[in-house]
Amino acid sequence: MAPHTEHLHLVDATGVDGEGVQVGEGDVDWALLAQQLDAMAPDVSFIPEIWQGHVNNGEGFWTALERLEQWF
Repeated sequence: MAPHTEHLHLVDATGVDGEGVQVGEGDVDWALLAQQLDAMAPDVSFIPEIWQGHVNNGEGFWTALERLEQWF
């Protein structure tokens, strides 16, 4: 699906139902995912999805973006 994708909502997760944990605190291999997206969907835009990321003026959202900078 990557070559046909225009926008992604990126989320980290733990186990089978632990979606929305902070980037880097779950099971996603962000280095590998970034490499795959660079190869298959190089111009796709994205936004991180963090559980309660909007609280405290978007603190969780901004933390996620800062962490994602090392890969994207």
